[in-house]
Amino acid sequence: MDRKKAFLIMQSVLYILLTVLLIAAVIRLYREGVAAKADDVLAWIFSREKIAESFRLIRPLFYITIGVSAVGLILGIRDEKGLKPVKGGRIHNPAPVSRGKILRIVLLIAAVCLLAAGCFNGSAKDVLGKAVNVCTECIGLG
Repeated sequence: MDRKKAFLIMQSVLYILLTVLLIAAVIRLYREGVAAKADDVLAWIFSREKIAESFRLIRPLFYITIGVSAVGLILGIRDEKGLKPVKGGRIHNPAPVSRGKILRIVLLIAAVCLLAAGCFNGSAKDVLGKAVNVCTECIGLG
């Protein structure tokens, strides 16, 4: 097996391992939150500290995976099977990406970044408090 193929296999294994660990961390965080909600209905279960603690063990693997991807990008290592010849001997080239699709992707990334920034600065708790106040005022309790 040549080095290029070994590098691509290692990169794939790292991505799969990272994905499995992230899914397990999210499920564990959700189960702990449900258990805390069962004890105290008004408990604030998804705080920054709990999420950071949940992903603390995964962070080194995340950085290693990003580093391996960057090395592969810099060295130009890629899967050559990505451009397979199709019947007739032509290479199948994907359709060009439209401006609308690029705009949607940019807006999605911006939205995710802004949501993360809002969660990290404590805005989620403020929004929840305002929502509770509006609901209790609406039904005549506040």
